[in-house]
Amino acid sequence: MSVVFVVNSRRFGKSLGIDLSPNEKCCNFDCLYCELGKAPIKTTNTSNLSVDYIINEVKNALNTHKDCDYITITANGEPTLYPHLDELIDKINQIKSKEKSLILSNSSTIYSKSIQQALLKLDAVKLSLDSVIPKTFKKIDRTNISLENIINGIISFSQIYQKELILECLILKNLNDSEEEMKALNEVLGKIKATRLDLSTIDRPSDYDVSAVSYEKLQYLASFLTNINVNIACRKPQATSTHNDDILKAISLRPLSIDEVKNLDKSSQIQIQNLVQNNKIKIIKQNETMFYKAVKS
Repeated sequence: MSVVFVVNSRRFGKSLGIDLSPNEKCCNFDCLYCELGKAPIKTTNTSNLSVDYIINEVKNALNTHKDCDYITITANGEPTLYPHLDELIDKINQIKSKEKSLILSNSSTIYSKSIQQALLKLDAVKLSLDSVIPKTFKKIDRTNISLENIINGIISFSQIYQKELILECLILKNLNDSEEEMKALNEVLGKIKATRLDLSTIDRPSDYDVSAVSYEKLQYLASFLTNINVNIACRKPQATSTHNDDILKAISLRPLSIDEVKNLDKSSQIQIQNLVQNNKIKIIKQNETMFYKAVKS
């Protein structure tokens, strides 16, 4: 039974993933957007995978895939439910070379001091936060875990974690896509020291009746998030205006990440390069992410 797989990610390059619950969904959330399908909520990982077995699989995979950017701890559900997470992270750090260690978590256990201490040893941590309004959070993530505990846990972790902390908010139509939601989220983001927020929407089928929002709607919602660098994560290329003035105005309102620009049509990308050459916009690095930003006149 293999627990490792290779994924080419837009946000994390070539990633060697580790699935800590390969045989069944093991998650303490039942999110409306989950691509894994409906399953009973579980709070304990019973896969019985030993750390030595996982590490052996990782070593073998790294011998084949020598150009990985990240070793990513994930799961068919929530990876922090794995009972030997701390030991696993220690051994990953012992065998990795140029690769960065990363975990993708739904944030459900981040208030736990033991989980925080384990995650401190990773090079990057990605935490989900779909809403900071309790009623909305419960509708989307469908869990009895306290939203207050999760928010306080993210805040306290961000104060002690010095590396790449990425937040993700997934937007669903008519659920968390309002100005009220974004303003409330922005207030909380002001208390969190994070590298960036990935703003996304669904792009795969769900067992529940939920709908995605448009790229333009994500752009609109992002305009309310002034307390953090925002990266709009969108799989499908989206067209935008090809007029220099319109592009410059958009970037003046909110810097665009390299990934966001890659999602624009070819003509718009050329216009952006022209603006760079004419010193109308510049490329800056904010933590680990590159952004196009307007040059102040």
